[in-house]
Amino acid sequence: MALYTFGGTPADVLTTATGDVVPDYPLRVRVAGTGQLVTALYEADGTTPIAELRTNPSTSSQPGAVRPFKTDVPAIEFEYLAADGTPLRWYSSGREIAQEALAASRDSLSRSSGGTVEGPVTAAAGLDVAGGLGVAGGATVDELAVQGHLSVGGTFIPASFDLAGMRVFNPRVMGAVADGTTNDAPALQAALSAARTAGGGQVLVPPGTYAVGATLRIYRNTRLTLMPGAVLRRTAPGTMLLNGDADQTFGGYTGHGNIVIEGGVWDMRGTTAGLTASAMCISIGHARGITIRDVEILDVPGYHAIELNSTAQALVENCQFRGYVDPGGRTFSEAVQIDLAKASSVFGGFGPYDQTACEDITVRGCYIGPSGTAGTIAWPRGVGSHAATIDRWHKRIRIIGCTVADGAQFAVGAYAWQDCHIEGNSITGQGAGVHVWTNNESDTNATTNAAGVQTGASQETRGTVIVGNTMRNLGGYDDAITVIGEPTGKMTSVVITGNSIDISTGDGSQGGIRLEHAEQLTVTGNTVRSVAGTGISLVNAVGGAVTGNRILSPGGSGIACAPCTGMQITGNTIREPASHGVHVQGGSDVQIASNYIKGASRNSGNFGIRVTTSADSILITDNKIRRLGSGAEAAYGLSITSSCTNIRRHGNDLANSGSSGPLDDQSTAPAISPLDAGLATYTATVTGGGTATFTTRGGDYVRLGTGLVWVCVHIEVAAAGSGTSTVGITMPTTVARGRQQLIPMTCDSVKVAAQSTAGYAVALTTGTGDTVDRLRTQAAATGTTTTDNRVLNVTGADLLAGAVITIQGIYREA
Repeated sequence: MALYTFGGTPADVLTTATGDVVPDYPLRVRVAGTGQLVTALYEADGTTPIAELRTNPSTSSQPGAVRPFKTDVPAIEFEYLAADGTPLRWYSSGREIAQEALAASRDSLSRSSGGTVEGPVTAAAGLDVAGGLGVAGGATVDELAVQGHLSVGGTFIPASFDLAGMRVFNPRVMGAVADGTTNDAPALQAALSAARTAGGGQVLVPPGTYAVGATLRIYRNTRLTLMPGAVLRRTAPGTMLLNGDADQTFGGYTGHGNIVIEGGVWDMRGTTAGLTASAMCISIGHARGITIRDVEILDVPGYHAIELNSTAQALVENCQFRGYVDPGGRTFSEAVQIDLAKASSVFGGFGPYDQTACEDITVRGCYIGPSGTAGTIAWPRGVGSHAATIDRWHKRIRIIGCTVADGAQFAVGAYAWQDCHIEGNSITGQGAGVHVWTNNESDTNATTNAAGVQTGASQETRGTVIVGNTMRNLGGYDDAITVIGEPTGKMTSVVITGNSIDISTGDGSQGGIRLEHAEQLTVTGNTVRSVAGTGISLVNAVGGAVTGNRILSPGGSGIACAPCTGMQITGNTIREPASHGVHVQGGSDVQIASNYIKGASRNSGNFGIRVTTSADSILITDNKIRRLGSGAEAAYGLSITSSCTNIRRHGNDLANSGSSGPLDDQSTAPAISPLDAGLATYTATVTGGGTATFTTRGGDYVRLGTGLVWVCVHIEVAAAGSGTSTVGITMPTTVARGRQQLIPMTCDSVKVAAQSTAGYAVALTTGTGDTVDRLRTQAAATGTTTTDNRVLNVTGADLLAGAVITIQGIYREA
């Protein structure tokens, strides 16, 4: 408690009118201005109470003076009674007042220059600010009117604010109650209309639940911001928000644009009685420059959470679309629809219906899935279109980094999208993943052009990129990724790369990646696991590469091509397909190269690589095919039917690739290499070596067809042989004896004593079984390393320790 000092000065003396001092006289102390009696008086030490204040007695050195004392009142009036009983007063201020005033003047705010108040300020009677107000640390206001600039660095909690002078409009000021029951649509619309009248502005919706009993209309150059805690609760049928009026006639992209819609929860209440009919939440048409972000839209019945129709340069970002209600016949609705101004049945907000499509649309970082509300489901489709017109495409559509979950159909449906980019999305529990297709030529609505003329045909759609998406646990609606053209309208320039498809814990009955009537395509670096159908399927595809993909345990073939032209199927890894590893049905100019196939034909009766159905000009090279080693196995590693022509195959590793053999090529006059049938291994037996032992007796062989066998056997001697018996070596199969056969041989001229390096393994006509009867070399001339004309048999004694003999060549088997 602050105390102030009074008395003790020459002026503090009680005198009569004639100037005589009045000693030992009682005084009262009152508060200056109010006259309230002050009773808390203390001696000069500030602690000793004074029961009654009196002037000094006559015996004092200063009779009649008022001694120093203290009280907690900064300004007082002394009071005493005159001789006639009239109270008399005089004013006095505490001695400390002057010092406080001086300090306050130093810290005071200049009227012209302003300043900073560091402590809390309470303006109980109101505060008028002109020229700018900066608040740091938080402000709580009941009513705030600002002309100029308002900067809030802390927390701004507006119960009701009016910043109309700044073109910021508050529906609470305009009558919104935000109790969730009272229809606040008129107040919300008043704020939106005020922004329009001002030539643009921001509608700032404070926290609260606003019942919306009519369609709201937003106009150009408006930013609609719902603050955290703000909820728009639909209480009447129809669209919640539309950009413009029903009677407007803006065509192309000239309608109400440059709009931002952000924040808040938009509750469509699609299961509530009277609100179950199909409706939009936010519907935009004939606009340019639209941003919708950070909104959460709940439980939409029938139509879409957001429709972008005839819109250019739009961004939908960080939104959540939870819950959908099918009122009947709407199993295909998208949470976000990209559409064109085709007809009132497609976009009912307003015309004109000039077939304007969408351009430069980005949907990024959104979540699409269930809400958990009883009676709702997840969105059937995430983002997409389902209407088309000839000579019109939605262009440069980007779907980036979204999560789509638990819907019955595909996550992204790109219908007549040209130059679209679908990247980095996470798709879980959907019926399918990404579906891209051009105008359906069997749908007359899709084959009519912008002039209304029926063309009876589809149209080419170019530029599809599907990259880096993750798909898990899909259902059986369709393959994980499909790109579908038509005979009269190809899908061209398609890139599908780096996607991960894993249906191992789903209930899908479809395949991984399928392309039909596509041209100039690249399918590379994808991982496809445990799909029920074919891993990668190409139908009527022309000109493309399927390379570097990893396919594990598909329920059909690993890669199927039927019929295709100018395709490269290279560098893929395919493990344990239920059917073929690679299946080419018909077509021409297909290259199957450098693929690794392991454990094909988990369902028996199939093949590692299968070429059928009059396929022509097929190159099969450098593939490696192996059996799994258990269970059902491929009949042959490579199988080609008799209807196929102009087959070239070479360098394929088919060893141990089929239960019936490595190769079954029934085509006419294929161009082949010896290794193409696949190497088998065997262990040779050496006869006539006497005491010789061997570290290696291994060999490889392959049947070349028409009774020929290619063999390569390698012998290394560990301990020297003995005796004069002629050395013989067994072949992998029974040797034909109709005539003498010579197989080229090389040996070490030092370790095979007195022999040259060149020679033959000889199968005599008199021999039997699988043994090559003689090993013969030319003898070296005495004392030289050159050969003479003598031919010598290799005997047991000629096999010195460390000797190496290699026999490699072709013989005819019995």
